[in-house]
Amino acid sequence: MKQYWILLVLVAGMTACGTRREVPVNFPFTFNDNNPHQLAAAKKYGIEPLEDRSQLTKKVTKHLRLIEENDYYSVDPLTHSVPYLTPDAAKLLKDIGKQFQKAEKKHKMGKYKIIVTSVLRTKEDVRKLMKVNSNAVPNSAHCHATTFDITYRRYKYIEGRENDSRQMKYLLGEVVDKLRQKGRCYVRYETQQTCLHITVTP
Repeated sequence: MKQYWILLVLVAGMTACGTRREVPVNFPFTFNDNNPHQLAAAKKYGIEPLEDRSQLTKKVTKHLRLIEENDYYSVDPLTHSVPYLTPDAAKLLKDIGKQFQKAEKKHKMGKYKIIVTSVLRTKEDVRKLMKVNSNAVPNSAHCHATTFDITYRRYKYIEGRENDSRQMKYLLGEVVDKLRQKGRCYVRYETQQTCLHITVTP
């Protein structure tokens, strides 16, 4: 009888641990850093807005980092932005991708990459975007190379088992929330564009 109770306790403990390790499917994070906050940080830490892509010269890009596919994130085909960020913003993006994959590994999930959907915009890019996206604003933090969007709906599969997209969304929110609490970024949750709009605050 004593052994029976010991076994029950061990099973209960394992179940409890398993429950604690289970990744939630609900998204409890509130990211509501609005455009004035993000724009103020972008102006402080970023570049002066470019009128159009012809001004994206070597003199400008030598102070920026090229954002392209790597081990930690994928980049969507960019229609209204160009793949450049300030060094601090590029590091933040990479850290988000690394910590997201670290969280997947911790929970024994399949390996996926986050996906970047928008990066640096010129004034001309913004004007064109405003014709098709009601969320776009003329004074965009994206114009300062400090800001990027990460979709919370899609992820790029790498290997392992198939994950629940709701759990991946939770992990992404958890990673970004921790960095936000450390003062490394401002974040806005966008429903229409299904992305996290993130501005670095080094």
